Amino acid sequence: MNPEVLEYLRTQRVCVVAVEMPDGSPHAATVHFAHSEGPITFIVQTSPKYRKSEAFLNKQSVRTSLVIGLEEVAGGKEKTFQLDGEARLIASTEDLIQTYMNKFPEKERKFSDDIFFAVVPKWWRFTDWSRPEGKTVFNSDGTILVKGKSA
Repeated sequence: MNPEVLEYLRTQRVCVVAVEMPDGSPHAATVHFAHSEGPITFIVQTSPKYRKSEAFLNKQSVRTSLVIGLEEVAGGKEKTFQLDGEARLIASTEDLIQTYMNKFPEKERKFSDDIFFAVVPKWWRFTDWSRPEGKTVFNSDGTILVKGKSA
């Protein structure tokens, strides 16, 4: 993944994640996230009482989408990251849970009955409006699109 994209992800804490529910409908929620960089994997913690956990009742993995970059920035300097992929439950022994706890140590006390799931992208796009050359889009297939600034 592009180093500029990874640097952006390191600065962020909140995303919107949408999971495919058992009936096929999407359910979206705003959550904290952490990520692992090799390979890129996003980690989300949630209560088994919350609706998004229902997605994992009868499936090992579910389709998911994730969006980071929820604020409008003065001067049109926004950056956003979006992905489509698969989410799966994380076993309590996996290192990914520690990756999450390293980012959010204050949540350690909540861990008792919460579940964690990993989101692995199949497709992603990072858009950066702050670059001098104009809006720049980095895609998971390696392509970069630059749209110059208009006067």
